[in-house]
Amino acid sequence: MEETTRVGLIGLGLVGKAVAARMLTAGCSVAGYDIDEGAREEARALGVAVASTPTALPGRCGVILLSLPNSDVVDVALWGPDGIAPACVEGHVIFDTTTSRPSETIDRHERLSERGVDFVDVPLVGSSREIADGEAVALVGATEEDFPLAELVATFAKRTYYFGAPGQGHRAKLVVNLVLGLNRLVLAEGLALSEKLGMDARAMLDVLRNSAAYSRAMDAKGAKMLDRDFEPAARLAQHTKDVGLILELAEASGAHAPLSTLHAELLKQAIEAGLGPLDNSAIIETFRAR
Repeated sequence: MEETTRVGLIGLGLVGKAVAARMLTAGCSVAGYDIDEGAREEARALGVAVASTPTALPGRCGVILLSLPNSDVVDVALWGPDGIAPACVEGHVIFDTTTSRPSETIDRHERLSERGVDFVDVPLVGSSREIADGEAVALVGATEEDFPLAELVATFAKRTYYFGAPGQGHRAKLVVNLVLGLNRLVLAEGLALSEKLGMDARAMLDVLRNSAAYSRAMDAKGAKMLDRDFEPAARLAQHTKDVGLILELAEASGAHAPLSTLHAELLKQAIEAGLGPLDNSAIIETFRAR
């Protein structure tokens, strides 16, 4: 990565800061913005040149990444009072790493392409810690031939998959999140059951890791569940939003998703219990509470 590469980043939360750190380490110049003052200060400490407003970024950076909480906030970042879209000109590239609604991604791509701006969905698979370690996987809504700046994405993703068309990266991310979330959910149920049975839950976790029941969720979340260490690497409330998008996508396509329907109900209970700001491994508390 050339030292002169300048990148804008809107959204300096857990994932945004992890992406920024990876790009800075690779020699990029990163300018960023977040509505939260604390997030801006933490990013500034990393070496991010924090802008006073998002509209300042297109004039400084030809590439802008969005790392935002949801699809609605993406619209605000693009076309809100301080949105960047009017300031973008032909040749600008916007990567959306947010887990966004696929149909809206397609609309954004079409609307911005009329201005000569390339809008590409590039959601990431991996928690903020995994991204910080360079272990993310990028899912791109474009062909490999048409995708600009693959080298930039390689600074924070160990592998990139191309899904050919706008919105397909976001659809792929929702499929991944469906499976990942249910792996985490069934792990929570199993560990909570072992606790209720008076078993050594840590020994049981070791059994699960070394058996055909294994999933990587056990490595990432097993100890956190048992230790009640819910310092967020990925917030439970964020996955609740994702499951809502999964159910929307299933309904629109005519797919049957009964497990995700149940998952949504359990996540709702967790939110009502005040677990939303915590790590998504806190879902185990809904089983313990019963």
